Amino acid sequence: MDLRQFLGIIRARWKFVVVTIGVGALLTTGLLLKTSPSYASTTTLFISTPATGAADTYSGTLTAGQRAQSYANLATDSEVLQRVADRLDIKMSTGELRGKISTSVVTGTLLLKIDTKASSPELAQQIASVEADEIIRLVKNLETPSDTEIPAPIIARVAGKASLNKNAVAPNIYLYLGVGLMLSFLIGIAGAVLRDLLDTTVKTGDDVETMTGNALMATLPYDAQVKKQPLSIEEGNGSLGEAFRVLRTNLQFANLDATRQMIVVTSAVPDEGKTFVATNLAISIAKSGRSVLLLDADMRNPNVADILGLENSVGAISVLLGRATLEQATQEHVSGVSFLGTGPRPPNPSEVLDTQAMRDLMSTLRASYDVVIVDAPPMLPVADTAILMTEVDGALLLARFGSTTREQLRQAVNRIETVGGRLFGTVLNRTPRKALGRYGYGYGYGYGYGYGEVPTAPKSVESDRKASSGGVMSGAGRRVRR
Repeated sequence: MDLRQFLGIIRARWKFVVVTIGVGALLTTGLLLKTSPSYASTTTLFISTPATGAADTYSGTLTAGQRAQSYANLATDSEVLQRVADRLDIKMSTGELRGKISTSVVTGTLLLKIDTKASSPELAQQIASVEADEIIRLVKNLETPSDTEIPAPIIARVAGKASLNKNAVAPNIYLYLGVGLMLSFLIGIAGAVLRDLLDTTVKTGDDVETMTGNALMATLPYDAQVKKQPLSIEEGNGSLGEAFRVLRTNLQFANLDATRQMIVVTSAVPDEGKTFVATNLAISIAKSGRSVLLLDADMRNPNVADILGLENSVGAISVLLGRATLEQATQEHVSGVSFLGTGPRPPNPSEVLDTQAMRDLMSTLRASYDVVIVDAPPMLPVADTAILMTEVDGALLLARFGSTTREQLRQAVNRIETVGGRLFGTVLNRTPRKALGRYGYGYGYGYGYGYGEVPTAPKSVESDRKASSGGVMSGAGRRVRR
């Protein structure tokens, strides 16, 4: 991973990093609020020996220095600490008291330093004072010879009284916050990189090429406005219209020798955007002057009619059952696209699609239009699209950015290849606009599959639908006259 990739990950997952820092700040603040303040006090003892001459002074200093370290260690002895607790009359075990007292010998001196901590400045001072008294008593008891009037060779005296510090020494608010924020930032960065490394969803053209063996045909960026306006009817509609014009052009190059094309639009799993793409691709091709039929072959969950604002009560099933002619069942949309819905839902869609009558119908459609766009079910959940692959020229496979996994995409391609189908290319759908610069993508957009919320037709199309009447279906739109 180079610096550019690293910065791209951070840009793409900056919200995760910010949330991590925020959580870390809250946790640090909570820890600070729960941590009781601690106050400190310090006192110093001078360890010495009586001396009468230079030689005695030198040897006495050496002896006192050695003894000072010993008494520093004995200062936290359980008996000494118990006497301190008894004198102060505090409910604290010797173990707890030991944690609040530390002793050390100042290097190169005969000074024994006593540092104490407590929940209040007064208690810290009292502990330091009593501890100093008990060490002096300990030195006197241990150094005074028994049954003799010889003075003690080592004596201890208070060199500095216990201090009273009103300012808490812990917790250090600035240190805690600084460390907490720094750790949160590092965790956020590490988490963002780890999530990106462990992410198995399709996000780049390299992912598509690796899983499908084909180059990415188009990239469609996410646009929340599509829920209100699902059709790219207007010619000058910015990147959305340009995306479908690019896709239309690329599909022409995918099958140069064909004078007529029948293309199935599908996806690996539901909610990848194939219905939206199939509908707008058909409109884009129709704008180029070619005759286009949009066939809704998703008999389990038809949604094309809802997007176009047309009827789905009569369609391909009606023609197969002999209840309507192909001309009667076909509707013309205001965009110039002819539409053939599914009609009544059959209980066995796969069996219906795998009939000679269905194959004859598709042959008739191929001969009647320059381009037939087939909106088919997703590849992996059902076998419907695999059956259709034998009757079409090729497939356009939809993958949703950050949702479709590489394994799902690979399995969908394998399904197509298993039945001898041809993959024209793959479209990466719902790509966040901030990811376009990161991965170097171009135009586009996408909409969800339709097993959930179905977008409504624009008001102009709805008005056109209500104004039309006649034929087999009431309000089904204008009939195609060929």
